[in-house]
Amino acid sequence: MGDLSQLASATLTSFLVLVLARAAWHKWQAFYETVGFAQGYRIVPRHLVPAIVRGLMGVEVITIVTLLLPFTRPFGGIMAAVVFAGYGLLMATALLRGQTEIDCGCGGAPQIVSGLTLGRNTVLTVMAFSVGLLTVGPVGPAGAVTAITAGITLYAVYGVAEKLASHLPHIRQAG
Repeated sequence: MGDLSQLASATLTSFLVLVLARAAWHKWQAFYETVGFAQGYRIVPRHLVPAIVRGLMGVEVITIVTLLLPFTRPFGGIMAAVVFAGYGLLMATALLRGQTEIDCGCGGAPQIVSGLTLGRNTVLTVMAFSVGLLTVGPVGPAGAVTAITAGITLYAVYGVAEKLASHLPHIRQAG
């Protein structure tokens, strides 16, 4: 098994690939829904949003590929950090403009843009940036199984946290 830095890089990479793959898949599978979410941000003219969503989907797929290839993984980590930070910046802009009732459009459980979604993107940005800084190297078969299993576990915890967060507005309203 590789050293701890290599194992951490492989684990975070597994997790980030799953997050980005779900985001890209959501954009492809529910394209018009995603366009509607993106139009809700009112950042660019409505007619440009479909092309931008397609471009973002392409960036996410390219980022996944760069994360999966060991010799490009550090660059892929930086790309992923830029993607997550960019989405966070869009959400922060919406909040600063008083847009508190729009869906983040991230895929998965619907979530209203909030401090929680900004925090999530901050954590994802830090994780991705860490991949850009960590040592890349062979982890061996046991390390690969460990890293992939840990990445899937992180993704499952992430999914549960997102689902709970999607119910938060209803919990606040009932209380």
